[in-house]
Amino acid sequence: MADHAIEHTTPRVGSIDRYSPAVLLSLALAFGVLAQYLFFRSALGLNVGIASAVVVAVAWRLRPPGARVDRLDRWIVPAAIIFAFLPANRVDLMLLLFDVPATLVLVTMAAVSFAGVPVTRRAVDVLVVLGFVVVGRILAGGALLLAALPDLGRPLARRSGGRIGSVGVGIALAFPFLVVFALLFASADAVFSSAVTNVFDFRKWSIGELISRVLLAGTFAWIAGGLFVVAGRRTDTTMPAVLPRLRGLLSSTAGVTTLLAIDALFVFFVGLQIAYLFGGIDTLNATGLTYSTYARRGFFELIAVAVLAGGLLFVVELVVAKRTRLYVGAALTLALATLVIVVSAAYRMQLYQLAYGWTELRFYALAGIAWLGVGGVCAAVLVWRDATRWLLHAAGLIALAVAVAANLITPSAFVARQNLERVVSPSGLPADASRELDAQYLASLGDGAVPTLVEYLPHLPAADRAALGSALRTFALEGRGLEPASLPAFSLDRERARQALQSVADELRTYPLIRPGPTPLQRRP
Repeated sequence: MADHAIEHTTPRVGSIDRYSPAVLLSLALAFGVLAQYLFFRSALGLNVGIASAVVVAVAWRLRPPGARVDRLDRWIVPAAIIFAFLPANRVDLMLLLFDVPATLVLVTMAAVSFAGVPVTRRAVDVLVVLGFVVVGRILAGGALLLAALPDLGRPLARRSGGRIGSVGVGIALAFPFLVVFALLFASADAVFSSAVTNVFDFRKWSIGELISRVLLAGTFAWIAGGLFVVAGRRTDTTMPAVLPRLRGLLSSTAGVTTLLAIDALFVFFVGLQIAYLFGGIDTLNATGLTYSTYARRGFFELIAVAVLAGGLLFVVELVVAKRTRLYVGAALTLALATLVIVVSAAYRMQLYQLAYGWTELRFYALAGIAWLGVGGVCAAVLVWRDATRWLLHAAGLIALAVAVAANLITPSAFVARQNLERVVSPSGLPADASRELDAQYLASLGDGAVPTLVEYLPHLPAADRAALGSALRTFALEGRGLEPASLPAFSLDRERARQALQSVADELRTYPLIRPGPTPLQRRP
């Protein structure tokens, strides 16, 4: 592994050494100031995309001379930008919990690839080690840049024009003091306070807020400085791949025996699924359960089976000594049987949703089933082509694709629409299906569902309309301002919800508030 020293012999842009610690520290501090403006007391939205785009642009500008992005890594930057701006469209919590970490990972991968380090083509174990090296370099990079503080007062370059860079550094150093002095002046003099109000309302600032902003800016500056160091210098590992060395730990006979034993169980289970679940054979005599009861259970267990089977197949592929024809046949049988089990889980989920309606948990379970289904097809192809080492790469890319599809669908709006359609047009539901409107649950779905709920409000029966109106007032309108969000916190879902609530605010205020509590959909898995 390369050490963390920062060399000073790199080329200059104009007369300023863009790789010097002083320049990198100045860029990191400037980003910290921008980040505290974007994120302090702001909901996640457009700010994630702006910050990520700035980091990617600066990292690209700092790439080493002659460094080329590997052709297999050219998807990383577009993916990073797409995921960075997804929070500007969707505000569903589960989506944010995936989209924001994915953005951080993709931006980091982009910075590494800018330095000419191949990422996608690396083996899984090498990627893990490289990830630890990069995280260490990011954390150490911030500390290294702090060591450049004494150099900030010196010219960045001895050639003509170097003072321009020094002026920029001086402005960056003066900024915190300007803020403190401006706060004090604004507190002491009303005329000064009024003069700067159009730029920033300093009267709303307190010492605690100032400290919070400085800490937030420092945190972002530290991380950004580390990323800039990673982008400016090749961060790699010389560790050879370990996984190929595992081949041979399991004899071919043992591997085939293991897979055939599991295949026998899976094939037996698949046969029962074809006969009873898909074929419609009477389940009452076999299990004592009606078909509807039998078919509407077990999908979470089957998802777990599919995940475990995929992991088992991946591990056996790594350690088996020789891939004989019998072994490949047994592995393909396991992959195909697992696909049938995934289809069984999806079918059971569909029947369950027809009976009881949709929840976000069931939506994301279905998204997981889709991921497993596509991953199962990829696994079968990779086993056939003796390329199972790429299975985790494929699984990661499929997960990103499923996440993008989920963002396009808008889970909360989809769940709300499906449940409202059960009340407005219940003709396609089974005879024993629940037709109750869980207004409290629907109103608690968040801003993504609000426009759909407002759209359906006039079309509901009187009792359901009153229940949904009270729920919307309680969960969506009460205590909420209807003024537009600030630019950093802008999100399309949030803005559409604001406009929808504004259009029916007077009507909603005529409904009584309700006491929050567990709802039927929340009590049922």
